[in-house]
Amino acid sequence: MLHRKISKGVLSGAFFLAAFVCASAQAGEEKKCAKQYSLEEHLILEWAALGGDPHAQFAITQCAFPKGTKKLSDEEKIYAWKWLTLASCETLETKAALERNVRTRRLKEKGDLSFRRFGGHADGEKLSTREKMFWEYRTRRVSELKTRYETLNGTIDAPLRAKAQDALVEEFSNMGALGLLRLSQLADCPHVSFSRAQKAAAWSAAEEKWDASALAVIAGKSENRGWSLAKESKARHGALNTLEKRTAEFEKDRLIAADAQRVAHLEDRAALADLQNLSTAFVHASEGDTPTKTVTLAVQYALEALDMIEFVNGPDNDYGPTTIEAAQRLQASWGQEETRWLNHEQIRNTVCKAATEAADPISMYHVALMHANGWGFKRDYSKARSAISQAEKAIKVRLDAIDELPEWKQVHYPQYVAEIEAEKILIDAAWEALPEREKSQPEARDVCRTASIIQ
Repeated sequence: MLHRKISKGVLSGAFFLAAFVCASAQAGEEKKCAKQYSLEEHLILEWAALGGDPHAQFAITQCAFPKGTKKLSDEEKIYAWKWLTLASCETLETKAALERNVRTRRLKEKGDLSFRRFGGHADGEKLSTREKMFWEYRTRRVSELKTRYETLNGTIDAPLRAKAQDALVEEFSNMGALGLLRLSQLADCPHVSFSRAQKAAAWSAAEEKWDASALAVIAGKSENRGWSLAKESKARHGALNTLEKRTAEFEKDRLIAADAQRVAHLEDRAALADLQNLSTAFVHASEGDTPTKTVTLAVQYALEALDMIEFVNGPDNDYGPTTIEAAQRLQASWGQEETRWLNHEQIRNTVCKAATEAADPISMYHVALMHANGWGFKRDYSKARSAISQAEKAIKVRLDAIDELPEWKQVHYPQYVAEIEAEKILIDAAWEALPEREKSQPEARDVCRTASIIQ
C-alpha cells in the first residue's frame, strides 16, 4: 500500500522480481535469504513485502525460515517471526482484508495499474485459465505459510517473540504517517499480541502523524462516509480505563518519537561524515602557505589536553607514529579496539572530552566550529554560541598565567585569541538572525551531549 502510492515504476520492477523469485522457490528451494539472494534483491523483496505484495511476502518468509532448518540464531528467529507474522496477517480473511482485496481489484480494473489479482472476486464470477492458476498457486502458498508460521511459533520463546513484535512495530513507526496507519491496521491481527492500550496508541499516533503530514491534504476522502482516523482513535480510547489511557499516551509518544529519533540519527551520521571539513590550520600555516583542511591538529590538541601525548614545539599536523600511539592509548582507555586511525565518532568524542573534561580552550573552539558548520554535529548555532563563549573565557584564563604554560602554548595561544574572537562575531550574528523559537541557551555541559562521549 505504501510503496504503491510512492512509486509505481519502482514497484513494477519489485513485483516482477518478487514473482521471479517465487517461481524459483516453487521448485523446492529452501535456503536462507543470504544463500539465495543478493543484497539488492533482498532489499527489493523487503520493500515489496512491506507494500503488501503477496509474491514478495511468500518469498521472504520462505527464505527467512526454510523448511528443514536445524538451527536459527536469535536474530534469525526474530527476523523470520517478523515477516511470517506480517504475511500471515495479510492472508487472514478478515472483513478488513476482504474489503482491501475488493479495492485492489477495482484499482486494477480502473486503469493500467499492474497490481496482481489476489482476492476480491464476485460471487459466481468466471475466472480465466491464468487467473485460476494464480488462485490455485496462492491457495497453496497460503497453506504453506500457515504451516511454516505454526512451526516457527513452536520454536521461538516468549521473550524473542516480544522482541520480534517490537522490531515489526519499529519497522512501521519509522515509515512515518503511512507506516503508522498500516501499523494501526496490523494491531488488530490476532497473530500479534497488542494490548488494548497499544492498539489505541497505534491509532492515535497514526492520527497525529497523518494530520501533521502533507498527505492529509493530498489524499482523498474515505469511501466510508463519516469515517476518520480521529473517530477510530476516539472509539478505542473511549474503551480504556484510566491506567490504560496513561499507558496509551506513553506508547503513542514512543511510536511518534521513533521516526524523529531515526531522522536525528541519520542527521548525526551525515554530520559525522562532514567532520573531515574541520579546518584548524590557519594559525599554523607558514607565511604564504594555504592551510590544509584537516582534523589532525584538532585531534593532537585534544590528545595533549588528555595527557596522551606531549609536544616540544606544539602540534605539527603530522599524523605520525607518536600521534598514532597516543590515539591507541586513548582507545585502550575506552576499552575499544586499538587501530591506526580514529573513526569520525572517536574523533568527535576525543575533541569533546578534551573540551569538557580537560577544559582545553582550543578543543572547545573546535567544538564551536563543529556546531556552527555542521561538522561532526548537526548545525546548532545555540550550542556553537555556548561553546565559543566557553573557549573565549578558557583561553583568557590560560593567558592570565601565561608564564606557567609550555613555550609552544605561549606562542600558539595568543594567535588563537584572534581566531576565537572572529568566530564569536560570526556565530553571534547567525544566532541573532534565528527565529525566536529556534534560539536556546544550552547549559555549558550540554555542548557535547549528543556526542555520546565515552566516560
